[in-house]
Amino acid sequence: MARWHGGWIRGLSRTATALAAPPLAAALAFGVAWESAYGSLGTWAFFLGGLLLPLALLGRHAALAARRGAPLIALSALPAGLGAILALTSVGHGVLEDRGVEIGCVVLKITEHTETDSSMDAEGHWTSTTRTSYDHLLDCPAGGPEHLDTASRPVKEGESLAVVYDPQGKVSPRAAGDVHGWGLRTAAGIAVGTAMLLGLAGGIREAYEKRRRRPRRPTRR
Repeated sequence: MARWHGGWIRGLSRTATALAAPPLAAALAFGVAWESAYGSLGTWAFFLGGLLLPLALLGRHAALAARRGAPLIALSALPAGLGAILALTSVGHGVLEDRGVEIGCVVLKITEHTETDSSMDAEGHWTSTTRTSYDHLLDCPAGGPEHLDTASRPVKEGESLAVVYDPQGKVSPRAAGDVHGWGLRTAAGIAVGTAMLLGLAGGIREAYEKRRRRPRRPTRR
């Protein structure tokens, strides 16, 4: 009886952890980014506490789940990590919506940058991902930014571009049509919710599998 009771408590604890890990990671990322944008946290604290720490905790959570044979809980770390990154990113967009100043700037020059990242999968196959960004040299009114990085070319050189920037300089400027605070927060919520559902399903499956594999006691005659 004690063994069954201990196994039930352990299964409940693991399921609760699987449910709590995604929103806690997203909350940590969001909180650190918020403190960096509205408080006094520096750049290193932002990246360490807001990005690396949540992803490291989720990675450990996934590794422990995979080690004990709970693939759905391990898989939940993927949407949970995405939710944390989206929550982190949404803060900068929210700051621009809150205190950002929109101005018109002239694009003096556009420089294209291409980066290629390579990774190897479990079967030893290499996959390359290419990311292109565009550095816009700007001529803005006094107080405006000098550079703007985008993933596309919204305008050509010599044309005017509406830019939203943070007067306090804590958040990178963005093109006026590229500020999506509410959309990113919604996407983060969907990713975290998906991770929680996977964690719940994984906890139920893990409990069922362990119960099925537990040897039955011989019946007394």
